[in-house]
Amino acid sequence: MFGRKKDERKAKKEFVDLNDHSASMYAPSDARVKVVEMTSYRDLKALTDMAYRGNILILDFSRFAEGDAAKKDIAKHLLDVAKDIDGAFTEVSDRLMVLSPSGLSIDKCRITYKEK
Repeated sequence: MFGRKKDERKAKKEFVDLNDHSASMYAPSDARVKVVEMTSYRDLKALTDMAYRGNILILDFSRFAEGDAAKKDIAKHLLDVAKDIDGAFTEVSDRLMVLSPSGLSIDKCRITYKEK
């Protein structure tokens, strides 16, 4: 009716073997694992920037005294950052915390061995 015949609509399909093609198995990313020794509340701006760039942050709070108010304030702020970027934030120990970007959850587990 519009000038095409049935034979022209049925194009010959070609088989493509995907084994002949190589592709990268990962996407390039600028994200890194950053291990940061916290020294003061002033470090928070740099940490926030690193988190928004998609980096994994391992934070060492060993310079802070136990129960230090600044440590609690920093942890509260980083929890808010994790919620904002849809990431995860957890305290591993009294001195170690981890913040991960969106799509990367943190799973804390304990490995124990049984003596025979």
